[in-house]
Amino acid sequence: MRRAYSIIVSAGMAPVLIMGACLVLAISPNLVPNELAGLVRYGPFLLAVLGGAIAWWFNRGRAVFVMLLLLICYWLLVGNGAGFSPDGLAFLRIATLYLIPINLLILGFTAERGVLNPRGIARMLVLGLQIFVMLMLAGQPDVGSALYHLLDTRFFVSAGFLDAMPHPAMIISFVAVVLLLIRHKPLETSFAAAIIAIDVATVMGTGIIQYGYLAATGVVLAGLAQEAWRMAFVDDLTGLPGRRALGHAMAELGNQYTVAMLDVDHFKKFNDTYGHDVGDIVLKKVARELSRVGGGGKAFRYGGEEFTVLFAGRTAQKATDPLEALRKRIAENKIAVPEKNKTVSVTISVGVCERDDDATDPWGVLKRADQKLYEAKQAGRNRVVA
Repeated sequence: MRRAYSIIVSAGMAPVLIMGACLVLAISPNLVPNELAGLVRYGPFLLAVLGGAIAWWFNRGRAVFVMLLLLICYWLLVGNGAGFSPDGLAFLRIATLYLIPINLLILGFTAERGVLNPRGIARMLVLGLQIFVMLMLAGQPDVGSALYHLLDTRFFVSAGFLDAMPHPAMIISFVAVVLLLIRHKPLETSFAAAIIAIDVATVMGTGIIQYGYLAATGVVLAGLAQEAWRMAFVDDLTGLPGRRALGHAMAELGNQYTVAMLDVDHFKKFNDTYGHDVGDIVLKKVARELSRVGGGGKAFRYGGEEFTVLFAGRTAQKATDPLEALRKRIAENKIAVPEKNKTVSVTISVGVCERDDDATDPWGVLKRADQKLYEAKQAGRNRVVA
């Protein structure tokens, strides 16, 4: 439940706010002063260029690809269509309803490969090839007309919003949105929100499409910002907040708190015996239990096999019970060793210290908790010492 809430707030709140603001502007265009009307029209171009530049800086090739895709598709929609027949232009505009969800879905399930490397360049070439083929087909009036009628398919007679888009495009968009949301990641969530924004604008009418692309580029930019934050503050292996996030959290502590330091017993020996891949599995299992430690505790990966748990507003006595329960859960769980056909037990040792008159600095309290962890090791491990 806590994880679901965190996902909704962190990954979903920004897209909802941005799309809501654009929807309000679309419904009430009078809210936009005449002086800013051009900004709304050209806003998607500006946001796409800005987002693409930021993504390039952070070497996020997928975001660069998406911003470039949105920029080109928006240009096809708002351009004057010079050189294309009405049928060819109609084909280009309806093709974007297929092109965007299919590409965003594929990107959502592919690994990040950067920008200026063979795979990143290959992605750009694939996008360029798609656009080139579309433009070439649109340049042939008869072909463009035939393809338009092929793409503008309806499975049944409908009215209202069900008739505003081709039914196959609706289905593809729905599947793409659901699968991207299942990923539970900021950038993938922003891809899903971009598809929703463009489809909603399409349903509302051609006069609203600029707001749809304004929302789409905005949510991808927000997803990129959240992705950059995750890179800086979240540990990739365990998914827990990292050392940098710990520093920020400790700076916000009040006058009453408890710090716990813990690590995995005999972890080096475990790594030497079973290999680093199994060691990574152990760290993930421990981190998963730590993420639901309870008692108001928030877990961080300190480094290596060491973890820190902060209990804001808690005494050491109140923090000890959830930590003891955590220790027991980890000790009771068996971890399967791949390719060894066996299971192993893992234990942790924990040192706990609360703020008092002798230790008022959070890092000083952490150091004392680390000393208590050493005492737990010396006393035989697999225990909590407060």
